[in-house]
Formats: sequence, C-alpha cells, structure tokens
Amino acid sequence: LEDELRRTWCEDMIWWGPTGIGATYTIERYAKQHSGPFRAGFKDRIFNGHICRMAEGEFGGFFGWPNLTLEPTGGFMGMPATGKPGDMRVIDIYRRQGDKLAENWIFIDFLHFWNQQGLDILQRMTDVPRT
Repeated sequence: LEDELRRTWCEDMIWWGPTGIGATYTIERYAKQHSGPFRAGFKDRIFNGHICRMAEGEFGGFFGWPNLTLEPTGGFMGMPATGKPGDMRVIDIYRRQGDKLAENWIFIDFLHFWNQQGLDILQRMTDVPRT
C-alpha cells in the first residue's frame, strides 16, 4: 500500500479526514491509520464516478453524489458489519506540490451513510440525556 501511495503522494503528505476519522501526516501513518483500515472495513467497493472535477493552479478536487457504494465488513469507526451496501457522498480537495499530492481535505457525509446502515446518528443524539 505504501509503495502504491508513494507514486502519487509526497512523503510528508497531510490528509485532513472527516469527523470520526481525523487527520494523518506522512504516507506511513496514512496507510496505517486510515487507508488500510478503510480498505479492510468495507467490501464490494464500487466507484460511481464524479459529478464535478475542477482544478486551478496547485489545487484540484472532485465530488460524487454518491461517489462510492460499499458494504461494511465490521470494525470501521467501531461499527459492526451490516450486510447492507451504502452510498458515500464524498468531496475531495487536493493541493499538489510539483507532480505529487501534498495535502487532501476530504468530506464524507457519514450521517447519510450510517443512516443507510440503520443508524440514525442525529436521532440517537436526541436520546442522550442533557445535563
């Protein structure tokens, strides 16, 4: 995985992940803290394409609505396997340095994804007693 990432990413890359995942610094940490667990936590990943791709100067990005369809196998974000495929709506913004990617800001609509898996996070929050 790390050799694959080194073809397109700077060694000291920074990945700014969405809430629930967090940020990582360097290819090694990105592979261990996000990309590896993400790949292991889902099966039957389908790339649905992008609605928009844009770039100007050293910045670029894309989004898909949905971008990915995949099924949780258990463990990702502490959630169990569900046996249900779900759609991830994703926005990715990149900064390149030379011919490699240096930074990535990613937004994933996890409220939508987990709702498709049977977990309404916003409803669950209303059930938590307030002090």
